[in-house]
Amino acid sequence: MEWEVIATCDPGDEVICDFCNDSYTESEETGGSAIGTWAICPKCTKDLKEEPDQRAKEGETFRDFVYRLRKG
Repeated sequence: MEWEVIATCDPGDEVICDFCNDSYTESEETGGSAIGTWAICPKCTKDLKEEPDQRAKEGETFRDFVYRLRKG
């Protein structure tokens, strides 16, 4: 039996914080960060105890930051 390898995955347009599960798909709130593959909203970023791997650019919405991370 052979396995089919799927090389790409379309995560869609929905943007949700991986910590609090709040939706940011329609939000214009700026900021946020990422640790590994975890996208962390601006609200949860304020409570981080460790330094994130990446941060949203100045004035960048959390939604656009996540979209940019998805493009890799």
